[in-house]
Amino acid sequence: MDFSLLTPQNFVVAVAFLFVCYEAYDKVTKIIARITAEHDRMKKWDEMEDKLLKNIQDERDKIYEKYDNELSEMRNQINENHADTEAKLQELVAMVMILTKGQVAALDGLKQQGCNGKVTQAKQELDEFLMSKAVDI
Repeated sequence: MDFSLLTPQNFVVAVAFLFVCYEAYDKVTKIIARITAEHDRMKKWDEMEDKLLKNIQDERDKIYEKYDNELSEMRNQINENHADTEAKLQELVAMVMILTKGQVAALDGLKQQGCNGKVTQAKQELDEFLMSKAVDI
């Protein structure tokens, strides 16, 4: 090895070069540390955002499930009410039919006994009404 090149001036240049390299290394290390810290911070934000979105989706699903259940209950109630209404309507129709038959029989009996006037008029109106309803059916 030739030490003739190692003069005090070259030594100073070499030390300055090493100092510059160390400073550059130090700056690069700090930049990498800042980038790593920023990456970690962003990763935590992403994780928090994912958790928040998951919680929002879970809450939304719970709300949908709750309203789906309530809607299903309402539909069942409507169907039950419809069935009850239909049964009551059939019962009312049967009662009206019995009452109408009774009116027809009473008016016929009165007419056979010779009652005229209002009895004849009521019997005629009832017959016309029943005929019009029979045509509608």
